[in-house]
Amino acid sequence: MALSAMRGVSLTTGNPLTLVGCIAEIWRYPVSSVGGEAIPSANLSPVGVAGDRRYGLIDVSTGLPAAPEKDHRWRPALYLQAKCVCGTLPTLFFPNGQAYPLNDRLLNGVLSDYFGFATAVATYDYAERQFDLPLIHHRNRHFPMHLLTTASLSRLATLQQVNAIDSRRFRPSVLIETGETEGFLEDGWMARRLRLGAIELTVRERTKRCGMTFMSQPSLNVEPEILRNILRYNKRHLGIYCSIENTGTIHVGDKLFI
Repeated sequence: MALSAMRGVSLTTGNPLTLVGCIAEIWRYPVSSVGGEAIPSANLSPVGVAGDRRYGLIDVSTGLPAAPEKDHRWRPALYLQAKCVCGTLPTLFFPNGQAYPLNDRLLNGVLSDYFGFATAVATYDYAERQFDLPLIHHRNRHFPMHLLTTASLSRLATLQQVNAIDSRRFRPSVLIETGETEGFLEDGWMARRLRLGAIELTVRERTKRCGMTFMSQPSLNVEPEILRNILRYNKRHLGIYCSIENTGTIHVGDKLFI
């Protein structure tokens, strides 16, 4: 699919706009480090996608959050999935089909059995507290929006000599379809202003990748060459982090302008 160039004028800045793509996927990860859910639309505010990465898992003995990319004990987290089934309180799904809402008093015991050490659910300090949970801080600097293009995925697939690479390996908030364009497109957008549907974004940083990119998860095998190629050919970066400048709703199919 080819995307034709389209120009307009931003109502907020008065600057010319160029169409670069449209939203192919929107993702929400209610619990950090575990699988998330693809959603057709999302409410956004300056703190991020509503319901995204508000909770995490901790090692009870240390109080530290899960780190699958650093500690092999946490790697089974990639086979869990969190979804906002009813309202905003997530439910955690296990590979055996069991499911527990985060406020279920049995959940921490089930998690501890699953990981093989004392594990508990916690909430990040910037999130609204819905019930009494331990507070944790992000291990890395937190950005409200992680954006990735199909152009970057196509370039990486070429380097891997495969037909396609699944976006789930990189956990973007939004995947942008850029048509037949190939290359690390978003690298050239540093400090630029974007308009995603009704949302204004400012590009802040390139996304530095870690071992999570090649680890196995449902229907995806271990692929160490993914991170090696990102390191060799793009200085360990793939995708961008953005700040969100206003409040609104985005939908799959919304256009991205720069």
